[in-house]
Amino acid sequence: MEQIDLGELVEGVILKFSQNRTGAKPTIFAKIPPDLPPILWQDEGLEKFIKHFLYHALLVNNPEMPIQVWVHERSKLTDLEGFVGVSPLCWIQLRIEGYGPGMIESVVEEVFGDLGYRCEEWIGLEGSHAQLGIFSPVEKGEPKMVLCIDAIRSMWKCDFLIPVSEKLLLPSLSSPRKKP
Repeated sequence: MEQIDLGELVEGVILKFSQNRTGAKPTIFAKIPPDLPPILWQDEGLEKFIKHFLYHALLVNNPEMPIQVWVHERSKLTDLEGFVGVSPLCWIQLRIEGYGPGMIESVVEEVFGDLGYRCEEWIGLEGSHAQLGIFSPVEKGEPKMVLCIDAIRSMWKCDFLIPVSEKLLLPSLSSPRKKP
């Protein structure tokens, strides 16, 4: 099992991007709760996906437009839970909003596939630009993660939803993260 501090992970990716990117860089607004607890995950796939997913989003964002990153805890998503077939204690939501080409479903599937996860299905809603993807480990089928991509012209929004069950939630062993 891997312990993941999502706040530190997001901050690390943003720092790496800021150091590596040459030329014009987008303004990055990030909101991460200081008391977000670490989560325990079955493998390294979640951490690697988030690193790749966030770095790619920062990279493809129009450098002249801001990008926003939020991480927060959601208590219940009843309709989604019934549809996906999971009942977690809570969800951790990573939302990224930006401008430019955004995320492409095939790229997301390829990255998940490289990490040992499969796409159960992509669902589009009639009259909407949103696409919902459900992903699970190839060998176990659980836990399932959800990715929603909504792109309208050059503006895009991605929500990555991570289910956290009681057995995966760890109490924070350190003091809360300090705000910069």
